[in-house]
Amino acid sequence: MSFYITLYTLLFTLSSLGLNSCTDTWDEHYQQGVMGEGTLWESIKNNQQLSNFARVIEATGYHKSLSSSQVFTVFAPTNDAFTDADANDIINKYQADLAKGLKGDKNSAIKEFVMNHIALYNYSIANESPDTTIRMMNGKYLGLTNSTFSGKPFTSTNTITGNGVLFTLGEKADYIYNLFEYVKSDPDLDSVSNFLYMSDPYQFHKIIFDSEASVPGEIIKGQQHYLDSVTTTENEILYSSNRLYARLDNEDSCYYALMPTNKAWKEQYEKNVPLFQYDKQVFGRDSLMYLYPRLNILRGMQFNKTNNPLLGTTEAIDSIVSPIAISYSDRRNTYGSYDIHPYLYYKPYAKPDGIFTDIKGQKVCSNGVILKTDNWKIKYRDGFNQLIIRDVDVAMDSLAGETPDAKPSWIYTSVQTDNPFYNKLHYHDYQTLIPANLRDMGVLLKIPNVLSNQKYDMYVVTVPATAGNTLATDTLPTRFSVTLYWHDLDGKEVSKEVSDKDGGDISYDSSTRKQTFLTDPTKVHEIHIGTFEFPTCSYELQEPQVKAFININVRSSDVNKGIYTKTLRMDCIKLVPRL
Repeated sequence: MSFYITLYTLLFTLSSLGLNSCTDTWDEHYQQGVMGEGTLWESIKNNQQLSNFARVIEATGYHKSLSSSQVFTVFAPTNDAFTDADANDIINKYQADLAKGLKGDKNSAIKEFVMNHIALYNYSIANESPDTTIRMMNGKYLGLTNSTFSGKPFTSTNTITGNGVLFTLGEKADYIYNLFEYVKSDPDLDSVSNFLYMSDPYQFHKIIFDSEASVPGEIIKGQQHYLDSVTTTENEILYSSNRLYARLDNEDSCYYALMPTNKAWKEQYEKNVPLFQYDKQVFGRDSLMYLYPRLNILRGMQFNKTNNPLLGTTEAIDSIVSPIAISYSDRRNTYGSYDIHPYLYYKPYAKPDGIFTDIKGQKVCSNGVILKTDNWKIKYRDGFNQLIIRDVDVAMDSLAGETPDAKPSWIYTSVQTDNPFYNKLHYHDYQTLIPANLRDMGVLLKIPNVLSNQKYDMYVVTVPATAGNTLATDTLPTRFSVTLYWHDLDGKEVSKEVSDKDGGDISYDSSTRKQTFLTDPTKVHEIHIGTFEFPTCSYELQEPQVKAFININVRSSDVNKGIYTKTLRMDCIKLVPRL
């Protein structure tokens, strides 16, 4: 238990630092004072105790920035803390990255050492100075007290120069990875890293020039040049619509991130691939088949402290919720039940099934904690493979009748709160299909986000007339047949009339000599149409590929005899995955 409390304390501190730095303005940090003569670079170069630090600054080209009119605060480790060998290691790392074309903050030596010891604007301290945080050039928020910087003791303070303030340190400041950076450094997480940092051919990971954070130099031929170019990254996988929606690269964030090791990644990927087989005519098919089997390993595995304040404080935490989870109040409207809760996980530390059990290792980062596991405990029912439920008015593609001028009517009814069927319908409403004449008619319904090679139980939910009016007298049953449409792997539309071989609640109607489904006019009736498995996937496609044609099959003579009605009241159609 003590480990979690200690971890929570550290994370709370990190989170608080980020939040403070986010809300304070730079002007509040900027302390006006009488500036000294000379530049920061001159003060560093002329200080024999900073010769190793000076070699790195000059080798990386930052002596130009520290000689400019831009104002900085520099925290320089002395030679006692930063040896000649240390300087050589940093310079070699800089040159190795430079040979790969990595410049600015994409060069690890610059980002992790140089920028980690330099802040824009000037800061100074006094005995009564409150503890605060400052944003370094690499975006990290590091603590500043009247005796330490990032927990490292000062050996001198407040050396005022013509373009900033110089402090010297008894130890160099540690560079702490954020969650997004860490996955790239851990060999166990190569599969996660390769996916998140993928830039070609899908361009999810992009590098953007940040002119406001960069150090301006001369204007040459009307064009602004920069002494130091600062870039930021944008990663669509992390936070764009229907992706992870987790800013693991943001220093202001505080997340717990469950990460699969390469072993767990491979196992989950192989399970996901068959579910995302798009037909060959789908635009961007290769990209979709690359993205979704991988993305859906990671979706919902990030948990921020804002929504989960007890994370890290105790193993007895009741539940955790991902930012992409649907709120409790919306679950019924989305899934028809409060008991369906994707991306919300109960008892995460409870053995044997808690998702935070069997953790191989964990790493505290600047914006949270990574928990690695070989044993992936996430069940499909808690993730992306969910019940598909569509109200018929939303799913309706078209109506069919004898002629275009004789189509049936489609009437919306809202159920009153005092009606006994009110809470038994998906959105407390239903649609009624009313004949234009006494011939056959029907409605074509579109079903989105169907996965390939996944068995679904299909249901059509019908509604009694008394749901709209408790005094209704139209209480006869009706019969309907179902024809399904989908795409094969070549993109050709395939159709199938549902029969008793599909395992549904089907019965043979001798009067029409057809296999039909019979409604119960006394209740909200979930009619099992059958169990189906489709060869192609329509997940996230704009146009659904699976469709169901509901065709009313009642003879006019049976209507006239008062045996059946041709009026069909429907709530929704749903597909329940067998997991």
